[in-house]
Amino acid sequence: MKGICKLCGKNDDLRESHFIPKFVGKWIKKTSVTGYIREKNEVQKRAQDIAKEHWLCGDCEQLFSRWEREFANKVFYPFVNEGKSVASYGNWMSKFCASLSWRTLTYIRSKNPNDENDGERKVLLDAAQEHLRKYLISEADNLNQYEQHLFPLEKIESTDSQDLPPSINRYFLRIMGMDIVGNSTDQYVFTKLPSFMLLGVIKARNVKPIRSSRIAVNSGVLSPKKYRWPDGLASYIFEKADEIIELHQRIPQKHLESFDKYIRENPEKVIKSRQFQAFLDDYERFGDDVFS
Repeated sequence: MKGICKLCGKNDDLRESHFIPKFVGKWIKKTSVTGYIREKNEVQKRAQDIAKEHWLCGDCEQLFSRWEREFANKVFYPFVNEGKSVASYGNWMSKFCASLSWRTLTYIRSKNPNDENDGERKVLLDAAQEHLRKYLISEADNLNQYEQHLFPLEKIESTDSQDLPPSINRYFLRIMGMDIVGNSTDQYVFTKLPSFMLLGVIKARNVKPIRSSRIAVNSGVLSPKKYRWPDGLASYIFEKADEIIELHQRIPQKHLESFDKYIRENPEKVIKSRQFQAFLDDYERFGDDVFS
């Protein structure tokens, strides 16, 4: 398919580009109970793949693929498959994170054009999107105010909080998502991967409180730290976690019956799946509340 590449601007053959990297969708499928994915907006359907569109030329797709491969092999798989919690990284990490934020920002804006009737907001988002684009194609050598903050997520075994939704571990460990979040003074590009959450700064009054999560432009180490979320983000995350149970209740009854039958016929596969383990993590923490 011929068209204008959204990253470099060339008129070229466009590839089908995944907004959430393809390796993430493959891992979700491989570690699920049934080997399928359900999209939030179409829970009545089982999907074989995650969202993608003809966005990038071959050269830009290869650029993204190189950074994705580094992240997958040096961070994602060691963390989610082997229980690792430390990883050194090079410049590819800031490029990978910026590419996720650029994809999320560009995608969300393309799907919600009416949200930008506010001229000031449009200028703000335009500037962030353009700077990320220039950074990705090396026309800018720094992220400037558009810092990337990556938060590793683990299962919650105990906490003093009384407000945690009973699906929080499933949300942390299994869910993918894209959004633009914030308020009148602080806004972020939000990209959720299994066991990771990425915030790309659009604007913020003060980023010092969340400095521990900042990805260095050239090199650094991802490791256990005292991470802090921006004010107000916890409410958004808890709301998204609550949606897991709500979405499950919207799955057609015949699909639920088919799912139950599959579980009875394949108990060993079910028990070994990461999807079932994430459910058990919630059950061990919240008991029967996971069903309501």
